Amino acid sequence: MEQNLDVDEIWRALKPWGRYQIRQLSFMWVAILLTALHLLVVVFNGYTPQFQCAEISPTNHNSSINSTYDVTYDECSVTISYNQSNSSHTTTSCLNGYKYNAHDDISSFVTEWGLVCGESIKVDISQFLMILGQGVGGFLFTGLSDKFGRKTVHISSHILLFVLCLVTVFIPSYIGFAILRFFAGMTVEGLLLSSVTLCVETLPMEWRFVAEVTGVVSWTTGIVMLTPLSYIMQTFSWRYLELLLALLSVYSLVEYWLFDESLRWLMANGRLGEAEKVVRKAAKMNKMSFDQVIGIVKAKMREMEALDKENGAILVASDSDAVIETYIPKNTEVKKYSMIDILRDRLILINSIVIWFVWVTNSLTYTGLNLITPTLYGNRFVNFFLLGAIEYLSALTEFLLINRIGRKKTLIILMGIAGASLLISTLISSLQGDNSALGYLATFFVLMGKYGITGAFSSVFLFTSELYPTNLRNSGYGFACAFASIGGVLAPFANTFHRYVAWGPGVVFSIMCFLSAIMTFYLPETRGRELPTSIEELKMWYKEHSGIQTSGTKQNKDFVEPKMN
Repeated sequence: MEQNLDVDEIWRALKPWGRYQIRQLSFMWVAILLTALHLLVVVFNGYTPQFQCAEISPTNHNSSINSTYDVTYDECSVTISYNQSNSSHTTTSCLNGYKYNAHDDISSFVTEWGLVCGESIKVDISQFLMILGQGVGGFLFTGLSDKFGRKTVHISSHILLFVLCLVTVFIPSYIGFAILRFFAGMTVEGLLLSSVTLCVETLPMEWRFVAEVTGVVSWTTGIVMLTPLSYIMQTFSWRYLELLLALLSVYSLVEYWLFDESLRWLMANGRLGEAEKVVRKAAKMNKMSFDQVIGIVKAKMREMEALDKENGAILVASDSDAVIETYIPKNTEVKKYSMIDILRDRLILINSIVIWFVWVTNSLTYTGLNLITPTLYGNRFVNFFLLGAIEYLSALTEFLLINRIGRKKTLIILMGIAGASLLISTLISSLQGDNSALGYLATFFVLMGKYGITGAFSSVFLFTSELYPTNLRNSGYGFACAFASIGGVLAPFANTFHRYVAWGPGVVFSIMCFLSAIMTFYLPETRGRELPTSIEELKMWYKEHSGIQTSGTKQNKDFVEPKMN
């Protein structure tokens, strides 16, 4: 193996969807599925059933009064009215605890630790800590993955998640539970990031958008699976559901022998012996010979070098399958940039602010809709299942539109659908009263909102990476993810907001979606464009393509979408 071999050409020579790649990707898809289970299980093991104060004895509460009385039990207080001439009454808190609706037949950490009334904010805090842990994990594990390898971070995160879930099963107090949620969030993010990276690096650039779509499908499958698992376990303690999720990751203990390190990472770090073993294994599984694969790669690279010498640069399809990326000759000096460069130029900063706001909106709305499922009209299990299953349709819509009408139009349409649907749902809920038909209609429009925001969230991942030059792309993406965490940490408090202002979350989500759709008109379309490689080219490109008037811009006519083998 030679270090200068093009990794994408190796994957092409092996055939992108060979048996080896499918096997490698399968472990990543399962891991993505598991992260969805762990992040959203709070919807069920943190469920708050209907409740009221437990019964008390008014004569014991005020023994000096000997009279008949009436008792009114509310959720968080008891009112005792004494039938005397002065009609005196006493209101007290739930001295004897709480009585939960027997029809719910549910055990959650809410009912175990009495996290209702003044303590209910602790439920939101526990999920806030998990999402905060995700942010810390994203910052920590990104560097560790680059230094020690994707496989090392993947397996370490997975084993730690397995151990943390087992400890959670036996944790006796809320404080210990909340602390474990923070660390679980860190490990979930490490597992998710390493899985996504391995997916992307196991396919050549023209097929990487498929890695994104299949990742969404895996995530959605995890959400859909959570419903029957939670339904089956609803009559048991919430600890058994945690134990079940932990046992789903027991294979992490032998995962080291189940899949390989990223070939791209091995090549980039000069670990050629290990890289050769990976290629030989992949060639054998794909029914090819090692020499045949390397021969194809070298022949292709000689062809590319000849074109490079003749034209100075060549154009190849980028990882998005619809963007043209400039291939820089080896003797060309490439300027390095940092995050500070994003803040220095007014035009670049304005475009960045737009995309950052879109990220906040998507993160807040998507996470918020998942967490407020129990507040929707109808059966909470059915509603959560449908809110998950609708994401399959979102993934299909993104797959069909993003390379046909472009990233910009796809994002605007999907965010518009989300905003309109959530606003209509909020209006219907306000007029619902006791009308069950209006209740189900409101839930339907929430489903449509989830459909729109899921597709938009997935699309913005790809769109963002294409709005920056090559050596600033990771920095731009890092900024965007940091802003997304703002929406993520605020989302758990949507439940508390809903308890005080029922129409509040829907209105906030819809307004932010509409604003994001309008602001996106300002951004340039990246489909079929030759992306800039420097800040200077980027500024010229933005000036030409930004704004609403982009229909007259020139697209690359030589672009051809890849076809399935």
